[in-house]
Amino acid sequence: MKKIFLLLAGILFIFSCAPFSKSIMDQVDPEIPFNEVQRDPDGFRGKMVLWGGVIVETLNRANETLMKVRQTELDLEQRPRFTDRSQGRFIIQYNGFLDPAIYKEGREITVAGEIRGKEVLPLGNLHYTYPVVEAKEIHLWERPDPYRPYYPPYYYDPFYPWWWHRPYWRHPYWW
Repeated sequence: MKKIFLLLAGILFIFSCAPFSKSIMDQVDPEIPFNEVQRDPDGFRGKMVLWGGVIVETLNRANETLMKVRQTELDLEQRPRFTDRSQGRFIIQYNGFLDPAIYKEGREITVAGEIRGKEVLPLGNLHYTYPVVEAKEIHLWERPDPYRPYYPPYYYDPFYPWWWHRPYWRHPYWW
């Protein structure tokens, strides 16, 4: 009985860490490729998608927030990966206010939502067609911690490891 309880608790723990609800994930069609939607957004109107990428810009309007996102593929946790590779851009339409100081350029985001059509906006010197996704659920990912190299504490000892290592005073390297 104890083993069954631990097994069920473990399964519950694993599935409770998902960034999106099961009801939303059941509605998402994973077979819809981004590049086809970008060519013909009106042909996929009403379909549920799960897309992610890096925020390029956040715009607040009267009753909604629009986020321009550079699309990237998602990993198994639905987190954007390969952020330097993209098939294009799309717009997340969120009904309500999202703070542009939090949802700012460079943050990774994943959205589950319904395709609402397209919006043509200027991008540099051209007019770019953005597929528009009405957000049902949004997950803003935490920034990864910067890499900090670790130096063992004995490198900082003035007598590391013995006194006759003159060129390595306080550090094992001469620079």
